[in-house]
Amino acid sequence: MAEATWQGLLEVWVSDPGDALTPQLEALFDRWGWGGAVTEQWLGPTGASTTIVKTYLPLEDEKALRQIQIGLALLDQAHQGGDRVPGLELQTRRLIESDWAEAWKAHYRVLHVGKHLVIKPTWCEYAARPDERVIEIDPGMAFGSGLHATTRLCLELLEAHVRPGARVLDVGTGSGILAIAAARLGAGQVLALDNDPMAVRVARQNVAINYLDESISVQEGTLTWPAPGAGGRDERSWDVVVANILAETIVELAPAFPACLAPGATLIVSGIIAEQAGQVVDALKQLGLPVIHRRDDGEWVALVAYA
Repeated sequence: MAEATWQGLLEVWVSDPGDALTPQLEALFDRWGWGGAVTEQWLGPTGASTTIVKTYLPLEDEKALRQIQIGLALLDQAHQGGDRVPGLELQTRRLIESDWAEAWKAHYRVLHVGKHLVIKPTWCEYAARPDERVIEIDPGMAFGSGLHATTRLCLELLEAHVRPGARVLDVGTGSGILAIAAARLGAGQVLALDNDPMAVRVARQNVAINYLDESISVQEGTLTWPAPGAGGRDERSWDVVVANILAETIVELAPAFPACLAPGATLIVSGIIAEQAGQVVDALKQLGLPVIHRRDDGEWVALVAYA
């Protein structure tokens, strides 16, 4: 990570956005924040609960801060017909490097997902059972710790659909957590893509921490419309493709999915707010990828389609 980044990290947060706005605020922070959104719930001395949604930015990244401010204003207007929600204000705090490390680590713990997956932060101790598949993760400033609902949904679906020896493509890998999970579940070859150079760096570090360099390749990039090979499919087609990104990005990338999927392959997509699920379902259906399963976690949705 560049030294300039450590000289100016900004913690930004909103307190008590309400049930209706929390998932939309999380999506906004996931898009513009470094490390994605973190949602905390604090219980006060009177028993009242406070919800805080936060993320982090380089201090010099004025564009991202401005986009968050604009997005928050638009959410307010949509929710109140042009009137601001009382108390819904963006708050900020500058962090030095030691503040960042402790603030970020405080959010993570050993997490059990599905039947066999265990997400273990690198700084935690854990004695695994023989049937458990442990993923060591240091999210750094890349999205994907296992705490977010969309990550948990994708992990559960990977556990259900990855078969021994499968070829898996992870689009928008973030910290690499889904790629590592696929390898731990028996995938023979995994390609992890992200267009953020920092995410690529963090994902490669996490792959190395888990001793999976031979199984997982992490590359900078995203899906493009491949030149069709025999039968109109890319010769690099995959048995499972997973994309935990925003709904609008899934719709944009959707035309590239069919060429990436082997016959009978599984497509898993998430990062979708419930109210946006319909447009993703329609986009996939038009490409011959009907959604056959939907899984919800609060306001977040994951979809499964078969090629």
